[in-house]
Amino acid sequence: MLRAWASRATLRDPAAVRPWLNRAVVNLAIDRSRRRRDELTIESVEERWHDDDYTVDPDRVLARAEERDALEDALARLPAIYRVPVVLHDAGDWTAREIADATQAGLPAVKQRLRRGRMMLVSALDEESPKRLASLAQPMHCWRARRHISAYLDGELRPDVAAAVEQHLAGCPTCPPLYASLVGVRATLGGLRDPDTVIPEEMAARVAASVQAQTSGGGSA
Repeated sequence: MLRAWASRATLRDPAAVRPWLNRAVVNLAIDRSRRRRDELTIESVEERWHDDDYTVDPDRVLARAEERDALEDALARLPAIYRVPVVLHDAGDWTAREIADATQAGLPAVKQRLRRGRMMLVSALDEESPKRLASLAQPMHCWRARRHISAYLDGELRPDVAAAVEQHLAGCPTCPPLYASLVGVRATLGGLRDPDTVIPEEMAARVAASVQAQTSGGGSA
């Protein structure tokens, strides 16, 4: 917003403020994207897709697409020129024309980039990727670990992700106190349950019998 305000003099048509802001945000996102060493190339992906024998495992692709970390990791492997149209169109519900205006590209070019980006994303999700396994073995950033803590407490993480969280907690100076606090608060909230409010079994049986009698026409208790 600050960048847009600083360049407000370039907005000649006030009615065009939305596409103008879209273009500013997209350009900023592209400027800040960094090339990864394991970034896919369109040449390598299209070479695979041109091969009549190439295919993917749809169950594996869809399963990984439903895992937030796996999906983010796959998207990050797409060059920005292809990642931006896929995210804006399929996640942001932008039209191809809006993306073309925001990226100052022709409509045919945007449609081609969207097609290529989707192909690259499917290939990235399908890979039996030693790179992904190596990535999981790398130290987690704090935010990624903290985002997983709630699921970790509830025992909902996959074993490999849980192991990565534990490895992070073992070596991070700032996350263990946060984790300990979450555990403590959770336990404290659990202690608020008043045992006196639990319905005794005998009373529960009487209530159940009364309801059964009502529903079967046996009269009131």
